[in-house]
Amino acid sequence: MKDKATLRQWVQFVRVRRANFSMTSVTTNSKICSTHFREEDYDPGDIRMVSLGLKRLSQVQLIPTAVPSVHTHLSACPAPRPRSTNIGAARRKPELATMLTNASTQETAYSATIDDPLPSSSTCDTGTQYNLKPLGMSHGCKLPPPLTSPEQTDEEEDPSVIISDPSWVPEDQMSDEHDEELCEEEPFQTCHPHQNGIDKFIVCKAELMALFAICPACCEKCESRIVQQGGTFIKIEQVCASCGYQRFWQNQPILHRNMPACNLLLSGAIHFTGCLASQTLRMMTLFGLQCISVSTYFRHQRHYTIPIIIQAKNLSDLRAMNGGLVVAGDCRSDSPGHCAKYGSYSLIEERVNKVVDVQLVQSSEVPNSSWCEIEGLKRSISLLRRQDLHLSTLITDRHRQVAKWVREELCPEGTRHYFDVWHVGKSLGKALDTASKDRQCDQLQLWRPAIVNHLYWTAASTPDGNPAVMEAKWRSLVNHIQDVHDHDTPAFSSCAHPPLEGDQRDKEWLEPGSMGAIKLESIVTKTSLLKDVRQLSPQHQTYSLEAFHSLILHFAPKHTGFSYLGMYSRLLLAALHYNFNANRETARRSDGTEKFCVRYPHFRKGAYVVRPIKEKASYGYATSLIEALRESYTQSPKALQEVSANLSACAPAPIAKSFKQIPKEEAISLYLAQQSRYNKSN
Repeated sequence: MKDKATLRQWVQFVRVRRANFSMTSVTTNSKICSTHFREEDYDPGDIRMVSLGLKRLSQVQLIPTAVPSVHTHLSACPAPRPRSTNIGAARRKPELATMLTNASTQETAYSATIDDPLPSSSTCDTGTQYNLKPLGMSHGCKLPPPLTSPEQTDEEEDPSVIISDPSWVPEDQMSDEHDEELCEEEPFQTCHPHQNGIDKFIVCKAELMALFAICPACCEKCESRIVQQGGTFIKIEQVCASCGYQRFWQNQPILHRNMPACNLLLSGAIHFTGCLASQTLRMMTLFGLQCISVSTYFRHQRHYTIPIIIQAKNLSDLRAMNGGLVVAGDCRSDSPGHCAKYGSYSLIEERVNKVVDVQLVQSSEVPNSSWCEIEGLKRSISLLRRQDLHLSTLITDRHRQVAKWVREELCPEGTRHYFDVWHVGKSLGKALDTASKDRQCDQLQLWRPAIVNHLYWTAASTPDGNPAVMEAKWRSLVNHIQDVHDHDTPAFSSCAHPPLEGDQRDKEWLEPGSMGAIKLESIVTKTSLLKDVRQLSPQHQTYSLEAFHSLILHFAPKHTGFSYLGMYSRLLLAALHYNFNANRETARRSDGTEKFCVRYPHFRKGAYVVRPIKEKASYGYATSLIEALRESYTQSPKALQEVSANLSACAPAPIAKSFKQIPKEEAISLYLAQQSRYNKSN
């Protein structure tokens, strides 16, 4: 550790008994007895590892912020162990628990050492000596002896407690899953509350079995074998023929009664991060890492991980919003075109940029795929009504079914319905591109960006959304493009721009009565377009929904088919991720300046776009889901299975079951008969 403030606290503690002690008194041999530390000063993960027999007490570390605080009598501090002069002492490892100062690098490491000798094995158990009681363990609990290397004996051990300053601290980690039914030859160990946060390492089988080649009791060679293996779980039996010593060791605790912790947490990690199980497990298998099977993952997903996600689907609490909700809604199909299997409808509150609701509609629930959008909107509105939430503004695209239903059902309740400007501008740009292909109307291509920009200005410059004013501003485009800036409409009598002179003129005006002017007027004054312009959204748009739909591609890519509940759970995961990272700040450099990047998107046709670089996304929601999975399974796996059964009962039947199915054997026989006739004809 390099925190000099902590070093000063250690020195101040020593000065209570030694007034002449100072920072300069600290050397490589300075030590503080472990009796001056409290139990909470030690790393809980290391204490757990000691209780499982995976670490020695000499390897227990202090937390980085630990400071000695317990003042005892001098007699309470054990005397330093005398150093031996035999050959075994020469092989002793260096003092890892020293508090030292490196004068050349000015980097300080703080450590505490237990100097008292080891109690005899007959009077004190390894897991309870030095008054270190791990969570869930009592003084009377017997633990397996620690693993001992062939070169080290009990007399050579140097019990110490160290505090270190790792340069890399792993982020919140998550674990795994597997087959539930595992036979037991001895009682399994219980799971630590924060098991998913404990570091995990990849160990080769040969190196692991080498740890059990020497008997820890008599140091003779002994036999060891794997007696049980399932997914990431492994159980090893060690038997010594010389002294009769025998023990069992397992690499992970067991949740509830028969579920290896890492097997279950691995399924949760794959699902909660939006990874595809087949690809992830194939990568692990190619690497040679023992892992669960795909069928095991899907069983865990169905029974445990999906219920956890759906139980946490309360995406956003918007009861305190004043004036009702201002939401943008749109539908997303799981595949292009009108033959989609699913359609998901999403609502986002524009003022807080949070996903309010996500509804999944299977195409078999409606007449065809094009009805998924209106059905999803109806379900979302029903949910808002049940929660007594008033919808004041709804922004959508120009879906005619949606527009008609909102006009008949929501507008009488006081809801204002607006159209997203981007969708209208996109269709307008396509109409201008088509018209500009005519040789007599090629000038429209030069005016195209300005015309689309005028559409955006029409909405943005009318914050109250007055339909008559927006229509008048839009109609003025026909006169403006012909160098006529006074109009005969009272709502907008003249152009708002100042006189255009010099460099402000980069395009030629259209000649009145020309083919280009006539074609433009027919496009601008089209009845359907004028009706849409009167409903343009003046303040909020649906671009946040487009970003959310792009995010869904990570959790539910369109090239992969999912079950109904599998698709719904991944939509909820995408919503949780979006809400957790919706309002990230712009990243800054060390001098405080904001970071930006320059992009050249395809739709700009060579033009650049400057975009701010956001801070890194956070995945704290996934850690919370992993912890909820572990805790819920530990308490009652059957409760999760009951929730899963209820969800499956409420889900629509698979589309294939809605058609008459032929027996598999009959289908195969017909196929083979057709193939045989085809081969004979050749």
